[in-house]
Amino acid sequence: MAKKTNKKKIVGVCPVGIQKTKCPSIKMTRQLRIRLLALQREKNVNTDQAVQLRSALKERKNRGIAVDCETCNYNTSASAATPVSQ
Repeated sequence: MAKKTNKKKIVGVCPVGIQKTKCPSIKMTRQLRIRLLALQREKNVNTDQAVQLRSALKERKNRGIAVDCETCNYNTSASAATPVSQ
């Protein structure tokens, strides 16, 4: 039985094989989440900024990590970046 992966979910493993802590795509996603959580903890929440951060996270979730691998400085060749959800 083949293992199914959710295509809409952001993969926690970089397709190039870089550690999670060094992958720029995963780092960018984590920074967006941290900014959104920090914004939600404030007493006076800026709703426009919160909606913008949520939409950016949703866009990254739908695109996936492999989209950013072409510009990744750790990626030695573009052919090595294959989506994990094969």
